Amino acid sequence: MKKINILLILAIIFSLSSCKKKEVEIVNTHDDAKGDVILKKMPMNGSIKYLPVFFADGADISATGNSVKGPDGTVYDLHDIPWMPGNKQTGNGVPADTKPQAGTYTFTLKFEDGYTKTLTDELESTEIDIPTITAFTYDKVNQSIHIEWNASANADLYCVKITELDMANTKPFFKKAQISTNMTSLDINIDGSNGWMRPVSEFVDGTEYFIVVAAKKIEQGKPVAGDSTDFQTSACNKRTFVY
Repeated sequence: MKKINILLILAIIFSLSSCKKKEVEIVNTHDDAKGDVILKKMPMNGSIKYLPVFFADGADISATGNSVKGPDGTVYDLHDIPWMPGNKQTGNGVPADTKPQAGTYTFTLKFEDGYTKTLTDELESTEIDIPTITAFTYDKVNQSIHIEWNASANADLYCVKITELDMANTKPFFKKAQISTNMTSLDINIDGSNGWMRPVSEFVDGTEYFIVVAAKKIEQGKPVAGDSTDFQTSACNKRTFVY
């Protein structure tokens, strides 16, 4: 009789334990992650060149292992932007005489917790004109710059920055990210104040630098913002000056 009771008790315990709710594993799906493809248009060696440029971001994105696949099947690797916090990623194609294929670009992003996320962004075939730099003055005595450019039809904003000649993955010295399309000129004081991202003491006498003017178009329905990840087109022009 005791043996039967023990078996009965064990059966009841097993039955109750099997009825407990299983713990639900919470998975971070990284809903803050972003991926953007931009059509870059620029003059190069006497002709107009195009290339796709990619940006990706997300909290705890892995430093390596991220990529973008174009509508033609081409895979582009992404890498860190060294001077930006948070492992923000970038990459681009090769400058070409023809525009990159419009359509869906698929981002595959990996995160430090092992999660992999797939995002898409559409590259439209629309483009805007490159702004022509019409005047430039660098006043070494007063440490000031004046630059003018022609308006670019259908642009949503302008951006002006000063960079090293090898600008890839380097932090700009100066960047004014959102200039109204009502403006076609800018005065810059080389004093480390508003717009300066690096100390002016890092300039080297006798060295050439770029000043860049970019006209930008925002994707349809997205907010107009200089720090937007929703650029559609960036049409750039630049010239050198000796500090």
